[in-house]
Amino acid sequence: MKLKKLAAAVFSITLIAVSTASSLEVDEDEIRRTGDVGTIQFENYTGPHSVIETADTITEIGRGLGRQARTNISSAGTYGLYGKYTIIHAIDPNTKDKFDADILVINPNATVDHIRNLRRIIAGYLSAAYGYNASDASTLATFVTVYNAVYRGKMDVFRSRYKDVVTKNLTEDKCGLSTKWSEWPGRTQIVIPLYDINGGLSSIDTTAISDKNVIDSMREKDDKGIDERKNLVDIKEREAEDAAEKAQESAKVAAQDADKLKEQQKQQASTNQNAQNTQKEAQQAQQNAQNAQKEAQQAQQNAQNAQKEAQQAQQNAQKNPNDAAAQEDALKKQQEAKALAEAAAKKEQEAKAAQEEALRKQKEAEEAERKRLEEQKKTEELQKIADESSQKAAEEKAFAEQKEAEAQRDRTEIAKDIQALLDDSLTVAETNTVIGLKVVDEAKDLSQMVKISATDGSIVRLSPVTVVHRRIIMPVSGQELNELSLGSRTAITGDNTFYMAICGDKSASNNSAVKLCLLDSGNMEIQKESVEIVADNSVLVTDGTNYYCVIQDGTKWVVGKYNKALTLLIKSPVEVEANTPITVSSKGVVVTAVGGKLVLLDNNTLDRKF
Repeated sequence: MKLKKLAAAVFSITLIAVSTASSLEVDEDEIRRTGDVGTIQFENYTGPHSVIETADTITEIGRGLGRQARTNISSAGTYGLYGKYTIIHAIDPNTKDKFDADILVINPNATVDHIRNLRRIIAGYLSAAYGYNASDASTLATFVTVYNAVYRGKMDVFRSRYKDVVTKNLTEDKCGLSTKWSEWPGRTQIVIPLYDINGGLSSIDTTAISDKNVIDSMREKDDKGIDERKNLVDIKEREAEDAAEKAQESAKVAAQDADKLKEQQKQQASTNQNAQNTQKEAQQAQQNAQNAQKEAQQAQQNAQNAQKEAQQAQQNAQKNPNDAAAQEDALKKQQEAKALAEAAAKKEQEAKAAQEEALRKQKEAEEAERKRLEEQKKTEELQKIADESSQKAAEEKAFAEQKEAEAQRDRTEIAKDIQALLDDSLTVAETNTVIGLKVVDEAKDLSQMVKISATDGSIVRLSPVTVVHRRIIMPVSGQELNELSLGSRTAITGDNTFYMAICGDKSASNNSAVKLCLLDSGNMEIQKESVEIVADNSVLVTDGTNYYCVIQDGTKWVVGKYNKALTLLIKSPVEVEANTPITVSSKGVVVTAVGGKLVLLDNNTLDRKF
């Protein structure tokens, strides 16, 4: 990172840190655990490939899996089961604690051999499955890979954080991501923690993938992972903004639901009172009916008694027809019996009416009770809705505050690290250095470019390319390459120096190859490689302008002549031994043909001269 860029970044981020530090009081939560996990440095295959796939082709692998998962994102499922890569969408909506997850399985027949390409696959998946834009998906993919490398093989950690639906698909020897590309196929289960599968920016749990162990590991890089960390902070800030907006909307809904609940509670109170009153009336009517029935029964008894007395008086009158008093008493008793019978009949009617009134009041009470229960059910439903909307608003507000606090804390830490890089940049310079080679595999005769301080001999930088053949690199100026239109991934200026070498390890993977390569002097990475396959025991020689090596031509080996931009100018029609020496002179090129015979080739055509 250049000095001006660093200074500007420090200034802008420090302002934010100063303005927010006084109000930021966030405890280290469970997610930000401590622990010494060491430095995560991915070892990639950095040599040429027999088949070169474009970045978009590699990203499409993930997109294809993502499109499959997206069709049924709310249910658990497995996609790409018999392909090179498999996605296990492990979710359990019925379990609320711990994480759901997507698990990317790298199957034994996969050919991915560089962390850059693995991240492209993950980014493609996140874009297609959850709608992340390319930039955000790339950032998340970077953190996902570091997160899985940090927790490689730590099943106890995964069990403590993830639901059973996730951990039942993991094994201790495969969970997480090895830092060695050669251990990826058949031995990798990359766990992607999910927060909300329909949460947009918050589909992936950004807190989990950026815990303290992950950040500490990223801070061990030369650039302290500044750019990736800043990108994730940006995502978290947007998460906070989205959550805050959702919380406001949810708060409005919660208020409306609370108002509806209050109205319903008033309605229920009125219904309850009506039910109570109606029940009391029914009980009183029932009591009245019982009393009327008793009175009717008593009147009936009185009438029966009076009837008996009247019959007795009538019998006495009949026995004493001349007894005027007996006759008068019989008449009187008859009249009294008749009156009591009429009264009993009236009481019976009154009792019947009271009973009918009691039945009517009972039906009214039952209807009132039905309405009361109905209103009570409505109240309970509205209460549940109000509670859920209130809880949702509270959770979204808490989530927004959490993400904002994380972003502020992360920015403060980034500002400190940028300042540290700025301080280092004032004392460390790579101008006074020399390029050399370091043997890394004597058996295969493979070397690695290294940049050494010319002052004290200390190693300033190591090339990620560890497959340079024959301990030979040849410098090529950037100006010369610019004239030949290299079209490399690195900007070419007259100050740049590139190095030509034979690179690769054909035994490394099914897609590895040996080719002629150009490496830049800055990052010492391969910037261009030849189309043709080079013999792994070929020499590399130059006549000062062009370069010669042994290349594959169908089933035979021939001599190839290249310019400085790795364009094949001509190849010999003569078949040669793969390990032939190549001696270039003004009179021709001396090589060993198949069978061991020395031949002299024409400099311009590489045809046999004799």
